[in-house]
Amino acid sequence: MEGKIYEFFETLSVKNPDKEKIYNLVTNDFYIFENQKKYTMQEFLEFVSTINIIEDNWELTNFDINTDYNSAHVTLNNKGEFIVKTPDGNVKMEFEWLESAYLIKEDDKLKLKFYFSDTVTESVKPLD
Repeated sequence: MEGKIYEFFETLSVKNPDKEKIYNLVTNDFYIFENQKKYTMQEFLEFVSTINIIEDNWELTNFDINTDYNSAHVTLNNKGEFIVKTPDGNVKMEFEWLESAYLIKEDDKLKLKFYFSDTVTESVKPLD
């Protein structure tokens, strides 16, 4: 189960040029709730593309997983670090999130149906 969450983040990473692979991991009616807003997968990818991220890194911890035959619910902590290019120079953004995901079995594979992310802490620091 943790592997599906890691794969989701690896696909979103700036290191992955083919963001379309994300659609293999999510259901057609998938949505994510982030920044106090509900996004479809396409809307979320469009939102992320507006941020000029140079580097990204996530540390996923404290997984709590509950499953049944056709679904799974996962809660976790996420620490993210990003180097972002801005008009005023590069900045380092650090976040801590409390997150959860709901996955369902579709075509004999678990796919993400819903993802929730709530910011616990955040900081932005200019880089020299």
